Amino acid sequence: MVTIEEALKGIESAQDTIRNATALSSPTILSEQMMRLSQYTAILDAHLADYERDFELQLSSKILAKMKEGLKVTPAESLAKVELAEIKSQILFLTRISASCWRQVGVAQSRINHLLQESKTNI
Repeated sequence: MVTIEEALKGIESAQDTIRNATALSSPTILSEQMMRLSQYTAILDAHLADYERDFELQLSSKILAKMKEGLKVTPAESLAKVELAEIKSQILFLTRISASCWRQVGVAQSRINHLLQESKTNI
């Protein structure tokens, strides 16, 4: 399976290529890079789903443990969230990257459609 690091590098590479001046006017390049970007983002999303699942399981476990130590629900939940803040920040970071990538795929699709329409009117 492709690692998160590999997926992030693939995303960065596809984004760099899309940002190239040549790509902005080439439906072929945009399409290829949009496909790469979507594939790497899907891989990132699969890892993100694992992180989210693990976070929820760990959070529940920590809350329960703290309640068994005598804490009420709200303080137990607060302490558990503090203990898992690093994982939560990684989830938020990856979620933001994923959402941005999917928006870029949508923009690339719109750009391709625009270029294709433009090419039909210039014939």
